[in-house]
Amino acid sequence: MKKILSGLLFISGLALLFSCSDGIDYEKIRREELANLKLYIDKVHPGAEPTASGLYYFNEEGTGHGDTIKLGDQVQIYYATWALYDGTDSVLVDQTNGYLLGHRYEPYKFIPGAGTSIAGLEEAITYMQPGTRSHLVINSELAYGQNGSTSGGIGMFQTILMEVEVYKVIPRETE
Repeated sequence: MKKILSGLLFISGLALLFSCSDGIDYEKIRREELANLKLYIDKVHPGAEPTASGLYYFNEEGTGHGDTIKLGDQVQIYYATWALYDGTDSVLVDQTNGYLLGHRYEPYKFIPGAGTSIAGLEEAITYMQPGTRSHLVINSELAYGQNGSTSGGIGMFQTILMEVEVYKVIPRETE
């Protein structure tokens, strides 16, 4: 048993060594992201508290009606996404789907809980109702993580800001 455990520890150590051999200080980049996130929240939403997962969501008053969206419902949303850079600056990235453009495009469709969208968006949707408009602050753990998004201009360990409007909800069929 000792040989097995020491072998596993040796292999784990090698894996750690090779995973860090690319010269990138991932821990430093993640700390910078969290510092920028705190700076942004303190400036734009002072006193705001995140959910247990670390998501910040701010639903606009007077929007939304009906039942809260549930996991398994199909939702259609309009959205725009920004990458947060230094805690005060953000840049609109190539992930706008109609929201800021007067709903000229087809809404983005997905099923919360199916794992087909980023975790932060899937969680936030469960705090919304049809017609809700919301501002989301999604840290990298709930967005694109260490790898970023190759198709959307989001870098590694990048907090994203989203403006979301729930256009339509199709409740899951109950048996």
